[in-house]
Amino acid sequence: MSIGADIRTRLAPDRRGLRATGPARRLDRRHARVALAILAAVAVAMGARALLAPNRFPVRSVRVIGHLGHIPQPLIVAAVQPFLYRNFYTLPLGTVRAAVASVPWVGSVRVERRFPRALVIYVGRMRLAARWARGGWVDAGGGHAHLRGYEPPAGLPVFQGPAGREREMWVHYGRLQALLKPAGLVITALDLSERGTWRVALRGGPQLVLGHKAYARLARFLTVFPQLAARRSAMRQVDLRYTNGFAIGWKTGSRDKK
Repeated sequence: MSIGADIRTRLAPDRRGLRATGPARRLDRRHARVALAILAAVAVAMGARALLAPNRFPVRSVRVIGHLGHIPQPLIVAAVQPFLYRNFYTLPLGTVRAAVASVPWVGSVRVERRFPRALVIYVGRMRLAARWARGGWVDAGGGHAHLRGYEPPAGLPVFQGPAGREREMWVHYGRLQALLKPAGLVITALDLSERGTWRVALRGGPQLVLGHKAYARLARFLTVFPQLAARRSAMRQVDLRYTNGFAIGWKTGSRDKK
């Protein structure tokens, strides 16, 4: 009996030992996962560093698409030249767009990446809308442009106003001209004072003076303009800043209020 008991004792597994090795195995697996995560992060970092290196994956070609017209092509080439052989993936497209937009007569610019390693630049020609009295031009987007050595279209209106108000004046001009066009009136000059007074010069006269509620008061004046059209050439100025009417200044020096 005692011998058999000793054999069973020797053959029985040590359950205390098994309980002790379970947490150790889980800890080993956890360490392995952490090590793999670190190795993966290092690999990603090294790959990103290689991808983002300035001399890797250089731009191979640049294509410009658009109706260039007056746009000087040598200046377009000079604007995009610095971006050749830059990293295709990290090249800031906004910087390319700004460089091309700085070329005279360039209006809209859109830049796209085209795989494998090309840039496509869509260029729109600038459309001048008015001459800025203090120098330069206003384009159809309301921006201020300086063009040297180029002759803009004839017949553009002249804008004069505070610096930085070009876009506001362009929008105002469009709304005023839309009201005046049905009456056959064309704006030749638009002036905005520091106090917000608008002076509108019409082809063949007269000059209109507008202030608060300019569109409503101009529309009111246009309802009676057909009755005054015969004497238009004698009118020097029409002041529309009155609440209940308008005042006409005649070239002879007299002044009537309607």
